[in-house]
Amino acid sequence: MEQYGQWMWKDGAWIEPTDANTSIMTHAIHYGSGFFEGIRAYHTEEGPAIFRLREHLERLVRSCAYYHVTLPYTVDELEQATMELIERNGFEACYIRPFVFLGTPWQALMPTAETKVHVAISCWPLGEYFNKTVGIRAKVASYRRVSSTMMPMQAKAASNYMNSQLLKGEALRDGFDEAIALDMNGNVSEASVANIFLVKGKTITTPSLDCSVLDGITRQTVMQLAREAGYEIVERHIGRDELYVADEIFLTGTAAEVTSVIEVDHISIGGGVQTVATEMLTRYREAVTGQLPEHRDWITFVKSAVTE
Repeated sequence: MEQYGQWMWKDGAWIEPTDANTSIMTHAIHYGSGFFEGIRAYHTEEGPAIFRLREHLERLVRSCAYYHVTLPYTVDELEQATMELIERNGFEACYIRPFVFLGTPWQALMPTAETKVHVAISCWPLGEYFNKTVGIRAKVASYRRVSSTMMPMQAKAASNYMNSQLLKGEALRDGFDEAIALDMNGNVSEASVANIFLVKGKTITTPSLDCSVLDGITRQTVMQLAREAGYEIVERHIGRDELYVADEIFLTGTAAEVTSVIEVDHISIGGGVQTVATEMLTRYREAVTGQLPEHRDWITFVKSAVTE
């Protein structure tokens, strides 16, 4: 398991990935009771820079709270463990995966007061999730995004991502790079694991949160950077037909960063223009590497984090 580094953190202990064993009777395996975050650390001359670490960990706490799960560690403790994990593994840049899951014992469907809440953090090197040079091709999926009347869509719960797997799998089988989901009312929602933005002139529009949209941290970041660059940001319901006549479309996410969508359902978007997407990607990468003085508070630098 070299791709996962030499060390993982689990329940307060440092272990090797091969020792990260879990009982097959774990509640999360049977019923999907897991919660996670996706975080990135970027290479900088000042050391690994973790982007918006605290915001991610605070969202992890909220995700658990939706399902009445209380973490046995504070955000401060998880921050320290994350920084030490990166330093122990010697990574200059990596993807970070904090993960909370319910273990044993449990009674029928429901966990009990005795069910153990496990917390683990792993990290590994991550290359480009999408080809940002040429952009990607997407299709509107036949599956709809799960409604927040069914499950809390602001929770990054593992069970929510079965829907994402169906979306992405369909797109790949049909020869596309990514799927765009509609919500239960037929409005544009998001991609399988990324938020979506449409560009028309100096206006950038993104689906409002009532369209089964995760309020992504990268989404929030790009919206702020776009406003600072002089764009008008609009959150509203977006019809499927608006996709095909946008000047540009781009996706945002921790793994995707800012990725241009140049084609939807075999229809070229804006002739493949990526002007705004490229501008936002440039600003975003300046932000995540601490090059924007006004946003240095978004960065946590990994420096001498190892504790004895």
